[in-house]
Amino acid sequence: MFHAHNRIESANGQGSDLEQRFQHAAEHMKQVPGFVKFEMLRASDDSHYLVTTVWESEKHFHDWVKSPHFRAAHGGNESAGKATVSTYHVVI
Repeated sequence: MFHAHNRIESANGQGSDLEQRFQHAAEHMKQVPGFVKFEMLRASDDSHYLVTTVWESEKHFHDWVKSPHFRAAHGGNESAGKATVSTYHVVI
């Protein structure tokens, strides 16, 4: 398993729009090869979100990043949004 975590800073009033956009994206993710799970967490102080995707492998994640599904989920722009991305391999 392979996890990708995106920390997205939340400007005042941006939260509900961001949540709605990701809710639609999560539905489309179900069609992506190697996709396992999606979660979106809002910080208790509303300052940021943590978006987690879980993949069968690192290759599946990188294939998705290069795919039309990714571009569509990010408004056609591969670098859309200001997120800090961290990736992890599951060891236990």
